[in-house]
Amino acid sequence: MKTKSRTTAFERPVASHELATIAETLEEIAFPKKLAVEVCAECNLACTMCHHPFMRRPKGKMPFELWRRCADEVAAVRPDTECWFSFCGEPLLEPDLLLRMLRYGRSVGLRSLNVNTNGMPLTGDLVDPLLDSGVHLVVFGIDGFTRETYERIRVNGKRDEVYANAERLLRRRLERGAGPEIQVQFIEMEDNAHELAPFQTYWLERGATIKARRQLSWGGKFETGLCVPTEERIPCPWAITMMHVFWDGRVPRCPGDTEGEEAAGNAWDESLSVLWGRLGSYREKHLGFRFDELPERCQECRDWMTGAALRIRPTARQTTYWPTVSGRDAT
Repeated sequence: MKTKSRTTAFERPVASHELATIAETLEEIAFPKKLAVEVCAECNLACTMCHHPFMRRPKGKMPFELWRRCADEVAAVRPDTECWFSFCGEPLLEPDLLLRMLRYGRSVGLRSLNVNTNGMPLTGDLVDPLLDSGVHLVVFGIDGFTRETYERIRVNGKRDEVYANAERLLRRRLERGAGPEIQVQFIEMEDNAHELAPFQTYWLERGATIKARRQLSWGGKFETGLCVPTEERIPCPWAITMMHVFWDGRVPRCPGDTEGEEAAGNAWDESLSVLWGRLGSYREKHLGFRFDELPERCQECRDWMTGAALRIRPTARQTTYWPTVSGRDAT
């Protein structure tokens, strides 16, 4: 059953040419381009646009040996696969495990290790260990500029603390003269759209990359306001490019299957390649535009409408080592 978002949705048409451009990049692939790894299923926040407060499945943390199994296969099959430590929980609630996973991934040659965090647990004692871990990208989910807006959306978060944590990481990276790209993400909603401009100015001046994106429906659970005519539907980029592994090894059909109700199997028992292949029938239907043959969840899901995220990187005047680049991609 669809859950009404606790943020108010507003009508936002998505340009058909934007989706068409994304669709042109989608094709059947032998191994996922992106792998989301659930370090743990717990979260310290209860954000208004997130499914986590309603999640019913058991919560736990991923055993390191399961990550080792996954990392070894990614290294052998496709080391360029983007490994995202995120999905249904806050990875920095298990800092020792996360850092160990990052270090191991780097040691076996993984080329894209990415942490997606709400930033609240990133205390000062974790800054250097995180920068030393080999992480390639750190994304802070912030979504607000003023305290009122941030704390209304990021429930249980403290605006001044998360800003200080992100700025500390940026400052330390600058002092060291090298380090991962650091992005601050802004999910555009009716409650916060008016703050995107000051948010962008503030963080570019501090050397962060801005990542602005549209809100997900999480498999149709939330109203998002996204509006695309049915005849312009495209294959879901999430389904075509991305695979997810829960902390207990289960592989859901897609990110909208947050409870694992349509799981393809378990990464403890079978390789990622086998599990990815098992999901191929769904990808075939997407790529064949046979959307009416997809499961019921797909009929209400709007996540294929989200389009491309906008990334704006700081200029050379704002930072000493990130180039001037602006662009969009489909994540």
